Amino acid sequence: MYILGIETTGVFASVALMKNREIVGYVKGSDRFSHLQNLMPQIETVLEEGGITLKDIEAIAVSCGPGSFTGIRIGVSSARALSQMTRIPCVPVPSLAALAMNAAFIDNKDILICPMMDARRNQIYAGGYFFENGFPVEKIKAGAYMLDEFLSKTERYDRILTLGDAIDVYEEKMKNLRLRGTETASEDIRYQDAVSVVRLGAELYRKNGGITYDKVEPDYMRLAEAERKLREKQRKG
Repeated sequence: MYILGIETTGVFASVALMKNREIVGYVKGSDRFSHLQNLMPQIETVLEEGGITLKDIEAIAVSCGPGSFTGIRIGVSSARALSQMTRIPCVPVPSLAALAMNAAFIDNKDILICPMMDARRNQIYAGGYFFENGFPVEKIKAGAYMLDEFLSKTERYDRILTLGDAIDVYEEKMKNLRLRGTETASEDIRYQDAVSVVRLGAELYRKNGGITYDKVEPDYMRLAEAERKLREKQRKG
């Protein structure tokens, strides 16, 4: 069984190909936010690495958000287009849970895994997860939070591991807000990656199957800046 994984919610787009439980193709971009130009060539590359064509794919796993609004749209639109063209089912993968998958190798059930993405306007997208049978189970609801609001929800846990680009922006503030048991993921597992998307996507597909292209929707978790300003203007008007 081949599953294609697409990740475009972060700074660098990446694509991975899984055969059964083994990664047989992988490519990650090196240009910041160049998803539109690079994604389709990346998909072609991993298919070549796997020695297959699109018709051999059983499902397309796509990171559906939250994250970069433009990146989400590119990834979801590309997955929908491929699915519509080939009738291959899609598997929407929550981006925060996929980011948590980066830490699946940690063999310590007492550490709460906390993916945290910078959402700007002093907000973060975040959630809290423990691993069960190698996959993340949500313990703190994934959503948009103020930093202090989210960290207050982690206080009942003795140790947390933080991942995501919110670390790059708020690391010192995190240390001041939560004084104990906070560990920061190393850079090699800190950011979104298609390998985790396809691994989690394969598990979701095994449990729930896939969906048709027209049912795949982005999960922004909050309004885009332009839409927020428009609604504010409409309220004032």
